[in-house]
Amino acid sequence: MATAVTAAFPSDKRGFTAWFWDFLRSELAPYPGRGLIVARTTIAATITMILVMTFRIPGGFLGPLFAFLISREDLAATRKSALTIVAAFGLGGLFSPIGAAMFASIPLTHFMWEGVSLFLIFFLIGTIREYPAAALVGIMGASIIGLWYLPGPAEANLERTLWQIASPALGAAVTFAVEAVFHAFHQKDEVLTALDARLEAIEKMLQSYAAGSAVPQTISSRVTQYTMVGSGRMRRLVTRSNVEPQRRAELIAVTSLTGRAVDFGAAMLNSHLAFSDKDRSIAANVAAQVAEVRNALSSGRRPKDLKSGVVVSDLPLLREMEAMIALIPRVFEGALSLEMFQVSVSEPRAGILVDDAFTNPEHLRFAAGGCLAGMLCYILYVSLDWPGLSSSLITCAVTALSTIGASRQKQVLNIAGAVLGGFVLGLGAQIFILPYVDGIGGFTLTFAAASAIAAWVGTSSSRLSYCGLQIAFAFYLVHLSDFAIQTSLVPARDRVVGVLLGITMMWLVFDRFRPKKAVNMMVDTFIANLRLLGGLAIADMQEHDKEAIAAVRGLRDKISANFATVNAQGDAVPFEIGPGRLPHMAARERIRRWQAMLRTFYLMQLSLLQARTYGPPELTSERDMNSLREIDRSCARVFFEMAKYLEAQGDESPSAPTVSIERPVPLAEETQSASGSLLSLGQELIKILVRMREEMLTVPLYKVG
Repeated sequence: MATAVTAAFPSDKRGFTAWFWDFLRSELAPYPGRGLIVARTTIAATITMILVMTFRIPGGFLGPLFAFLISREDLAATRKSALTIVAAFGLGGLFSPIGAAMFASIPLTHFMWEGVSLFLIFFLIGTIREYPAAALVGIMGASIIGLWYLPGPAEANLERTLWQIASPALGAAVTFAVEAVFHAFHQKDEVLTALDARLEAIEKMLQSYAAGSAVPQTISSRVTQYTMVGSGRMRRLVTRSNVEPQRRAELIAVTSLTGRAVDFGAAMLNSHLAFSDKDRSIAANVAAQVAEVRNALSSGRRPKDLKSGVVVSDLPLLREMEAMIALIPRVFEGALSLEMFQVSVSEPRAGILVDDAFTNPEHLRFAAGGCLAGMLCYILYVSLDWPGLSSSLITCAVTALSTIGASRQKQVLNIAGAVLGGFVLGLGAQIFILPYVDGIGGFTLTFAAASAIAAWVGTSSSRLSYCGLQIAFAFYLVHLSDFAIQTSLVPARDRVVGVLLGITMMWLVFDRFRPKKAVNMMVDTFIANLRLLGGLAIADMQEHDKEAIAAVRGLRDKISANFATVNAQGDAVPFEIGPGRLPHMAARERIRRWQAMLRTFYLMQLSLLQARTYGPPELTSERDMNSLREIDRSCARVFFEMAKYLEAQGDESPSAPTVSIERPVPLAEETQSASGSLLSLGQELIKILVRMREEMLTVPLYKVG
């Protein structure tokens, strides 16, 4: 078993420089559907720019920026994002003028008003549920705060404030119109299309192995590219999609399992394996299972579990691939039961803010940190009497919108985006292109080209996509703050320096004052999820117990949020450099592997819990119910011991800790032969935990394999 696990998860031993260039090459490579997304984003941004320039809208750089922020996985989600942005206009439109009228005329109260406003802005960025609304409040609020740098004239400041509100509204309306036209001619679901493309590459690769022929170069290149790009963008689309929570959880689990299967496929291609007749037969069976999953997803039905027998491959990578693909049908286990057993307590209506907005101290710490960074920028440019640096406040808000949680990754992407968008594209166009342009036609081509570059970067995985937003922000700030070609480079220089100032202050406050490695945050969150899943396993939920049902829902929300956090931190680990990089990369691979299995366990556990709670009494006998309770207690103990086992490796030691993990208690032989669907589900839960336990005990978390 040790050999199998080690071979299946080889550590990435490349240095940061070699890894980074491979990372860029794979992230920027084309993939199915990428060109369409870039075209739609570029068209929406360019049309907004033409309207801004035509009607001479002050602060027009905000309008095209929202073409990058609005969800576009389906028309319903796009409409919801656009309407959310419009609804948030009133908040920003009323708060800033009223507050400025009351406090902006006196220096001391003006200073206090700036601080309170920034604190509120960053608090809303961290707690608003809808990403586009958070983006609007953050960017527009910080922009308006910067307008009131001087106390007067109040009429001019108020007029510019209102224009700042109109610009994002225009961008939202144009983006929705472009998406409506696109969806009228293109009805495909982007998430399912991306999943199908990855599964198709795996299927064709396995078919080639089954036939004993070489894998075509096109398929090999696609599998390698999908491995490098990852599944972060798909997860982001699913998270923001307008689907039911159960369907969203299923799609995220399938996305995670598919991503891991692709990773195994790339490892198989690089290992040049020799397939025996038995291995070719297994590859054919796995390819058939992949084909069944693809057909089921495209037709909207549950995939069937095609039993492949008890033949075990001699190739560890093929065994791992088979196990990952076999888990996908189990994700949907109990989906029909969930439709039959409706929860007796109505689902709470989702509010504007997240549920723990006023109870989680992390939101207050985030708001305080953002306020401190913004006030440092404000004090600096006011002290220097350098109003051109007011763009630093907007930069703080844009930086805070990043969903990635690692210091080094944020630092690299922020600085790279500012340099590329501000200096290279922004000042470069102003020096070498715009002096030879006469009229809006040439500027439109220049603007569209820069927007396309930013959109191409923005359609990368979550590890790089934020850099695209920074590129667009810096370029638009340079060229859309005025309505004529600037003959002086001073305004553009000031705006770009302001961007770098904002990035520097956010980096100092969030990364230097409270440094924490991405790998530690990833492992700590994964450990927390193990304990939450242990608590969920022994949760006592009765059909009419509203408090117990609410508690289970709270656990469910925390577990889902932790899954997302582990993914974000895992994407950031490769950006961490230093002597501990190789052990960190090894831990990243193992955590990602276990998280994919844990997602499947979580969905099956929810199905089992709800079926037992709301199913008819005759569904299971008392003996079966006792067996299921024993399964729950055993799973909970294993989860708690897994958490302790991983915590014992907190010093990042490559050696195994002395803490052990008990083996899950199997069902009795007479119970294992039962045909009940719930007992079958319980047996699958035990199998997943047994596999995770064996892998954890075989190789220490930080050991470089």
